[in-house]
Amino acid sequence: MKLKLIPLFSVTLFAAFLAPLTTNAADFQDAVKKPIDRSITIRRQTQDVEDRWTAEQRELEAEYDRLVNRRDELSEKRQRLRKRAAVLKTTLNAQTNQLREISRITAELDPFLEETYQRIAGHIAGDTPFLMDERENRLHHLRRTLDDPLVSTGEKFRKIMETISVEAGYGNTVEIYREKILFNDREILADLFRLGRISLFFKTLDGKTVGRWDPAHETWRPLPETHKRPIQDAMDMAAKHRSVEVVTLPVGRISSP
Repeated sequence: MKLKLIPLFSVTLFAAFLAPLTTNAADFQDAVKKPIDRSITIRRQTQDVEDRWTAEQRELEAEYDRLVNRRDELSEKRQRLRKRAAVLKTTLNAQTNQLREISRITAELDPFLEETYQRIAGHIAGDTPFLMDERENRLHHLRRTLDDPLVSTGEKFRKIMETISVEAGYGNTVEIYREKILFNDREILADLFRLGRISLFFKTLDGKTVGRWDPAHETWRPLPETHKRPIQDAMDMAAKHRSVEVVTLPVGRISSP
């Protein structure tokens, strides 16, 4: 086998021709790769920015929707508050008018209560003298109530009406009780029989003397012995010691002697 020898000049010339081609290919590759890499990098950065903007947009849209809902809620609440304020204003005006009316009535009622008290006191003082301690004590408490500034006008009115009711109730009842009276210029202990508000009789404890209150002369007057039995019978019936029956009692006014 024969070997063919290439001349050294030819090899050198080929190497010299190939060297520029190799250098140009590398440069070409770099020239192509760098813009692509830069484009990819820019695209990635752009995508990141778009992703951030998209996320921020979603957050802003969610915040916007939340604020819109909140605005609608506040608008509805404002409407409700306006309606409630209107109702409260109407109520306040009504209560203000009521307070004015109450003040006016109170200003008129206080003198009326005082006048009524004076009439009750005068009536008790000039009335038949039965249960005077109880009645005067009630009148005393009523006076204290009327003079107390901490007691409402309504409570004062109630106490006045309560006193009037008690006094009026005496006219529909009978009662027996024991009390000291001034008879014939001396104080004695006697059994008293109250016949409503019509008459007030007495009987001494020994039963020997009976009499009645003389409103014309504001004193106790004796009655004839013929009245002992009817008065005793009336007392027994009032005490429920005997059945009710008709009795004749001297209930007319005693004339002056």
